[in-house]
Amino acid sequence: MKSVDSGVLEQSVCFSFTPSALAEQLYFYMTWCGHYYCTSRYMFKRDFYPPLLVMYIMEGTMHVQHMGRTFEANKGDVVLIDCNNPHYYQAENGLEFTFIHFDGSNSHEIVEHILEIRGPLLRSKNNALIGSFIYDTVSFYENGGYENIFDTSMRVYKLLQLLHDMDDYQTQKENPIHMSIHYIKDNIGKKITLKELSEIANMSVYYFSHRFKEETGFSPMDYVINTRLEKAKMLLVRTTKTVAEIAYEVGYGSSGSFINIFNDKVGCSPKTYRRLMKI
Repeated sequence: MKSVDSGVLEQSVCFSFTPSALAEQLYFYMTWCGHYYCTSRYMFKRDFYPPLLVMYIMEGTMHVQHMGRTFEANKGDVVLIDCNNPHYYQAENGLEFTFIHFDGSNSHEIVEHILEIRGPLLRSKNNALIGSFIYDTVSFYENGGYENIFDTSMRVYKLLQLLHDMDDYQTQKENPIHMSIHYIKDNIGKKITLKELSEIANMSVYYFSHRFKEETGFSPMDYVINTRLEKAKMLLVRTTKTVAEIAYEVGYGSSGSFINIFNDKVGCSPKTYRRLMKI
């Protein structure tokens, strides 16, 4: 769905969720998530808002006031806000960020503990994992994903774990599935094979495929396709490159094969998508 917030550009996406009574009573749950491109008109100043908020800055700058601190969050930064307390944030022109609003169970107590230890501005080698996690969550819903309340609760719990255990994650060997995901994103314009990805993870093809789907919800090659299409959609909206140029940039040898798979997965042609997103 499209945001109605002031200063949010047309290519942005967001998804809202209404938790069941059972989810509110027993589980963690999300209320919003999204991927926003913003102008300086995007801002919020609130004394109170029930859900918690985590944001990952992909490009640009966000001005934030929270917990008696005023700071600028820049590319690669993670911002954690307990919205039960007064808070303010405003974009500079060119800001791009992903976010999740969440609540439930003892999430407020956990976030209060994290904020006591680390504060609202998080800068760590682990930020990339948090950013990838939020981006993949938004992409999951943008591609029509559905999960039950237990799976969503586990998703929020994983996010809390990433936010809490930042020092531990820096010293641990990187998760092999995350290694393969980083490889996909860094090499999206190249030919990528299942065998190549399994070798990066140092697993057999069968076991790698099983682990990858268990952690991401997608098969490895479906994840490659989705990542290519996400980049293609961004290029269609934010550049004037031709469909053929974009097809080559995201790893397709011909514009025909790119157009076919774009039609199949997105439901319209690249040219139609560009026109609709620029209205």
